[in-house]
Amino acid sequence: MVTLAATAVGLVGLLVVNSIVVGNSTGDSTQTGSPTRADTATATPTPTVIKTEPLNPPPGRTTAPPAQRPVVYVGKTTEREATVAIALKSGRGVAYVCDGRRLEAWLTGTFRDDKVALRSRTGEHLVAAVGAKSATGFVTLHGRTLRFAIGVAGPPAGLYRSASRSRTIGWIVLPDGSQVGIDDDGTPAAAPRLDLGRRAASVGGVQVTARAITGDETF
Repeated sequence: MVTLAATAVGLVGLLVVNSIVVGNSTGDSTQTGSPTRADTATATPTPTVIKTEPLNPPPGRTTAPPAQRPVVYVGKTTEREATVAIALKSGRGVAYVCDGRRLEAWLTGTFRDDKVALRSRTGEHLVAAVGAKSATGFVTLHGRTLRFAIGVAGPPAGLYRSASRSRTIGWIVLPDGSQVGIDDDGTPAAAPRLDLGRRAASVGGVQVTARAITGDETF
């Protein structure tokens, strides 16, 4: 009987140990198994989106046009009654017409699509078509309509003006160097000769300075 009891206790102990070993093996296989697909997958990088400006500006955004270079036309009227100068720059224009003795007019205004329309404060007006080398049209001067076809003039030829509270002097310098102008201090008379190097003239012993008119002035 003692032998049988001892044998039974040994069998029970063997079964318990075997159960423990099997349980530990099962747990280890779960923890140390091969990695899953989710563990080995790498994240796909998100592409970078680069915004670019359109080649053409959108509606409402405009680029300012470049300023026009000044150009001056000078010459005699068709019947040589007077001399005309027209200066143009950036869509604006100034003209001066005079007979070199007592009649003159300063005119200002605009030009567009090669058409010039200028007016003086006293009602004279000038209309002309301008091109790369010449300007043709007409101007009214004290009730007379004078026609002209004049050419482009390079410096020092051009249009000059001196103005103060008491007098205004205008000069038109022609390509041959000759000058025509009026000195108006209330009693118009021929303008004194303008020193083009200094842009100065002497009036009654007093020196006055002149500036070249480019076309965008207002007076």
